[in-house]
Amino acid sequence: MIPKFVILLLTIYVHVNAEVLVTIPNKGTIRGRKEYSLRNISFYAFQEIPFAKPPVGELRFREPQPDEGWEGILDATKNTKICYQQSNTYNTDITLLENEDCLYLNVYTPKYPTSEQSLLPVIFYIYGGGFVNGGATFDFMGPHYFMEHDVILVTANYRLGPFGFLTTGDLVIPGNYGLKDQLMVMKWINQNIKYFGGDPEKVTISGQSAGAASVNFHYMSKQSEGLFRAGISQSGSILCPWVYQKEYKSIAYDLASYVDSEFQRNSSSEELLKFLWNVSATDLSKAAASYPPELLDDQITLGFVFGPTIEPEHENAFITESMYEAVEKGHINRVPMMIGMCSEEGYAIGSYSIPEIQKLASKIDNDPSQLVNPNMHLTNPNEIKAAAEAIHRIYTDGAFADNLDKTVKFYSDTAFNRGIIRYAEMQSNFSDIYFYQFSHYGPILGERPNLDGVYKVGHGNDVLFLWAFSNYSTMDTQRADDVLTSNRLLTLLTNFAKYLDPTPYASSLLDDVDWPTVSPDNFQYLDINDTLTIKKNPKGEFYPKWVEIYEQMAIKPYTTF
Repeated sequence: MIPKFVILLLTIYVHVNAEVLVTIPNKGTIRGRKEYSLRNISFYAFQEIPFAKPPVGELRFREPQPDEGWEGILDATKNTKICYQQSNTYNTDITLLENEDCLYLNVYTPKYPTSEQSLLPVIFYIYGGGFVNGGATFDFMGPHYFMEHDVILVTANYRLGPFGFLTTGDLVIPGNYGLKDQLMVMKWINQNIKYFGGDPEKVTISGQSAGAASVNFHYMSKQSEGLFRAGISQSGSILCPWVYQKEYKSIAYDLASYVDSEFQRNSSSEELLKFLWNVSATDLSKAAASYPPELLDDQITLGFVFGPTIEPEHENAFITESMYEAVEKGHINRVPMMIGMCSEEGYAIGSYSIPEIQKLASKIDNDPSQLVNPNMHLTNPNEIKAAAEAIHRIYTDGAFADNLDKTVKFYSDTAFNRGIIRYAEMQSNFSDIYFYQFSHYGPILGERPNLDGVYKVGHGNDVLFLWAFSNYSTMDTQRADDVLTSNRLLTLLTNFAKYLDPTPYASSLLDDVDWPTVSPDNFQYLDINDTLTIKKNPKGEFYPKWVEIYEQMAIKPYTTF
């Protein structure tokens, strides 16, 4: 008779009364559940699996430590925790979910896990939210549509705001903990995804906005080398100005003074760390919302208050080099990438209302230096004035208040397009790059201001075609062109994860298009609209003029672009 423990080792996967049990050696057994996709196709969900020790106490502001496992059977049938947020992303009482103990991941698979099945490609999706908001819950990021495309999907929480990105710029609090959390997830996938039927040799990292920039950071980091074979970046890159925070030290001391106005700003980094260790997570989160409105309002072009920074050299450093120089010199992981943007990213600034756009236009008209980004490294007032005038001429000879369409165009370019296109150009010297613009505007996106020449697809609108929200999987109830666009976008993304080519064969669903890669001297891209069309030179009217201004006026070395 075979001993029970041998049977358990040989039969890792057990199905009992609609439960799904998966055992990870040296960790423990996990209980998942069965779910159904839009078209009543079953899939399996394993939610809130710990991938690191709770980052609390003296593990706050520290690299994540591997989770050591659990006793008994882990109930992985629901999500109960997200990391502390700066604002209410979820439009609900997130205080019921916010927790400093938040380092958990989810695994979704379309096939019942068995040791005999062929291994499926894996997508690890990193949420956006400006490095201060977001979470990986089933309700907020439902995997239903992906589950119809034969890939395994992993989502995970990572630390946000001060918990994930506060730094003193030295070895006391080196920073980038949110990125290092993502790295820990990738190591977990490499070691454990096979027990869920996933292929650790076919991992694609994917993300939108701050998640897209995170993907780029993993391309740049030596720590991530070998843990993925491709990446997908939607509406963000490490060359966008909001990615990098250069005033990190004053921000760290500001945070302490918001907690306690008597905190001495001449305290050492060690004293600051000990002080912040003794602050409750709730008070720390509240203090992080206390920065002046003008700083928070401008962070999309000046750099997020809490975001990635360049670390001093040390064993666990994630990035130690300027982002621009790293990509330019090829100090990156040279694997394929699918990268792109929405047709009018600038609609992310403020709201979609005319009054908000007028407010932004007046701000520029009252202070033209707002047109000149700090990443140009100009300090002489005459040089700043000359650059502002040159940038102004790109868009209009009149006032921005009289040209609201050009106001939106400027913010689209300076906050998103310029950095995304430049990244793709430079990375294409070292690996295959598939570039896209998402231009489809349908009823699912809601109303937009009617401005001549302004495309209506704003930042983050493409995610509405990928995810089921509040477990409400209703894409088939939308207008036919929205449903078609969703199917196309999902097919392109999952084809890339499977074949490293989004159009590996002729497909009527994809208009039989053959999507070419980018080369620096022939920038071709796929325009995803009511039809799929190969075009050249995205934002060709504006981008070359920005390049010319940078080459003539900006001062190297650049950090972003």
